[in-house]
Amino acid sequence: MTFECNEDDEFDRPPPPRVIPRNCGQLLGRLDELLPFLYIAQYGASQKDLRAQRTDVAPGLFAVAACTGGDRPGLAPRVGLVLPVGLCRDEKLRAALLDIASLVTDPGQARVSDQRRAVQDKLNAAFAGDLVIADQETLDGFFALKPGPGLFHRLQAAFDYVTEVLDDTAGVVHVTGTSRFRWRTYGELMEWYHTHHESEGSCGWYPLIPFFVTGNTGALYEFVTERYARVGLSTPMEEPSKWFVLRPNLPDAKLGVRLEMRSHGWARLQLTLDATTATISLSNVYDPFEELIAWCRKIDEGDLPIQMEIDEEGKEAVLTVLRTDDPARVLLRVSRKYPDEIMLEGILTRSTLAHTLQAELCRFFTSEFDPEHWDQGRADDPNTDYIGIKDRMLNHPWLVSAGCNTEQLHPTVN
Repeated sequence: MTFECNEDDEFDRPPPPRVIPRNCGQLLGRLDELLPFLYIAQYGASQKDLRAQRTDVAPGLFAVAACTGGDRPGLAPRVGLVLPVGLCRDEKLRAALLDIASLVTDPGQARVSDQRRAVQDKLNAAFAGDLVIADQETLDGFFALKPGPGLFHRLQAAFDYVTEVLDDTAGVVHVTGTSRFRWRTYGELMEWYHTHHESEGSCGWYPLIPFFVTGNTGALYEFVTERYARVGLSTPMEEPSKWFVLRPNLPDAKLGVRLEMRSHGWARLQLTLDATTATISLSNVYDPFEELIAWCRKIDEGDLPIQMEIDEEGKEAVLTVLRTDDPARVLLRVSRKYPDEIMLEGILTRSTLAHTLQAELCRFFTSEFDPEHWDQGRADDPNTDYIGIKDRMLNHPWLVSAGCNTEQLHPTVN
């Protein structure tokens, strides 16, 4: 599938700067460190392919989009394995592929037919006829090739593929992990790929095509921009206190709040009213804690109604607090954005909600929060004065006002 690019499209609005450790999904940073590379990939990529961050099943399936020209330029995504020429262990083969990159990026005055012939001569020198320029392909920096029967033996003998990167959305993709190309035949790779890669909307096996990539790439920001840009707090239009009053003798719901540290950059928020619990996953990729504290503070100060969204990497939870006719009591609702469903709803006192949330946030960041994955890729950058999430939260004025601060954790030594 190809997506058109217009001046007002999200394609032209990259996400705010962020370093993302990933072993799959769309590469958003510049590919300077990878180019040139062989790319064994299928045409097209699903929304899941583009938004993925991490997998334990098939690391190394990265999405890269090719820029398309013509009257309606756009981006055509693919998903597959990246084999950088710079990692090739065969010196003669590596040199031939680097020559191809030079021929493609700087063809000089050569006619198209002469350029194709020169590139094919280099491919023959490298792969002995097992890799041929596909018919009708223009050598635009991202072009398809046709594999011969011996290609995969040659790749297995000489190439590594990328399995882990630090993806800087405002900079360069840095390779942090590689693995030997281990598939001896096209059939072996197809079986592995389609066993571990879920294709949306089709039961068929898409073919895997070798591409040679020297540039002409882009990123489909429209799938991620909203999630990297902080949505922040919002004021819902709903005001039940204008039209309804609470039923006489309606008891407050019994509130429970629990934050739990999970593994690999995940935490969990559980909100309970009476016997009903809503569980919300918190991701280090879409860190919600600053908004969560701001939302809690608004509740504490009575600045209502107030709402926030939490992105669970594919699902959105919406936390809403509305006024009632009783100034001391509020309606708490937890819902899903898509599909629109209410997970939790009940009446309780505003002070109980605010102070319970405040106490749990203090407890969590003081005694349980593990910043390892949450600060990864940011805390080690020598060009920034990055303050870790744990210290930022514990020094937040609203939590400090509750007697929660980093001095309790890191006392000054005289």
